[in-house]
Amino acid sequence: MENLLTQYARLVIEVQLKLREGDSLSINSEASTLTFARLLAQKAALATRQTVTIVHTNHGKVVDAIPIEPIEKEIFRPPVQGAVMCHIVDLDEHPYLTPTDLNTAAEEVTTLGKYGLLADPVFLDRRIAVPWANIPYPGPRWALQLLGTQASEEDIWRLFTTLYRIEDEHGFRFWEEQGNLLAYRKQKLNERGRCRIRLVGDLWEIGATMAKDTLWAGGRQTLPSQRSFFSSLPVQAIHAALDGKSANGTFTSSRPFYVLGQEVKGARFTVEDGLVTEYSAQSGEEALTALFSVDENAKRVSEISLADHDTVESHYLGKSIHPHFAREMTSTIVLGGFSLDNLTTQQYEGDIEESALCSSLVRVVVPIGDSHLSVTLHSEDGSESSVMEEGIFTEEGLV
Repeated sequence: MENLLTQYARLVIEVQLKLREGDSLSINSEASTLTFARLLAQKAALATRQTVTIVHTNHGKVVDAIPIEPIEKEIFRPPVQGAVMCHIVDLDEHPYLTPTDLNTAAEEVTTLGKYGLLADPVFLDRRIAVPWANIPYPGPRWALQLLGTQASEEDIWRLFTTLYRIEDEHGFRFWEEQGNLLAYRKQKLNERGRCRIRLVGDLWEIGATMAKDTLWAGGRQTLPSQRSFFSSLPVQAIHAALDGKSANGTFTSSRPFYVLGQEVKGARFTVEDGLVTEYSAQSGEEALTALFSVDENAKRVSEISLADHDTVESHYLGKSIHPHFAREMTSTIVLGGFSLDNLTTQQYEGDIEESALCSSLVRVVVPIGDSHLSVTLHSEDGSESSVMEEGIFTEEGLV
């Protein structure tokens, strides 16, 4: 167990944040994850040779700031080069299938946030310009949703170790190679410019157009300084923002997902001019109705995310139970608010409207990937290419 935690800390330091000498790292942590935060801070201080600060929080409010000093005396330390931030996410703090009052949930922002259903706040003049990351920490409540009531601590860490590939040094190389693969896919798709995207599944089909002045995003991120990092792991998907009025067709969920404490199964949606006009589900339909009542754009198709269907994540994460993993386990369609990382030149609210991006207080990620999914891009120059067949990227289609 201790060895796995040390390996995980190394993964965060060396691969995810890529810490350097002189970095000033700040780690946000609730009380439940302080032990791991201290381990991470101690290892990080060895890498940065600078003070690492643990910001102890209680439900998001700062309780204390705990400095973890490096071995060297201050006079021998390198100059501070810049800030780096991370937040440890206790996966057991998520409410999962804890019920809530659906009649009032749509009016309570704190409830929506607790269930991970809030969209990114749109602050175009305050985008994060330093390396940052969300670092999930597993526990029995998280594992219960996937492994059942008989899961032991060993089972929990075996699953987490498998997802993060931290059992050996190959895992570190894997994420670097995965970052390169996703960067290649983004580059090739972005070279095609703005496209019409057609998705065909098992007895459903939907098409939508990319939003104006947006790019495919996902995987490794790169700052204007050319410094790269992973804001989250695992990474399998790349995603495109959509013109909020362009989607037409139908789609169905390929696996269960959680909304407001309910498991939604067998969901089917009909979309006209970007808006869901009809929907049904074998279970959890009431939760969808409550979420869609938040605002007029909560039912609007805003994003498509593509991920291979044959990955470790797709195999072991049989249902979408936590927002941290929702986009990485399989291909998805998002209803509600857009993602900021797809933006390019947008600086003002009018630019968002010009790009026809969907602004909503909430967003829900609906899994659609399976072995039936095919994806075709139709470029503005009239060319057409198949980029996914049977749920798997066709690399030749990207050339």
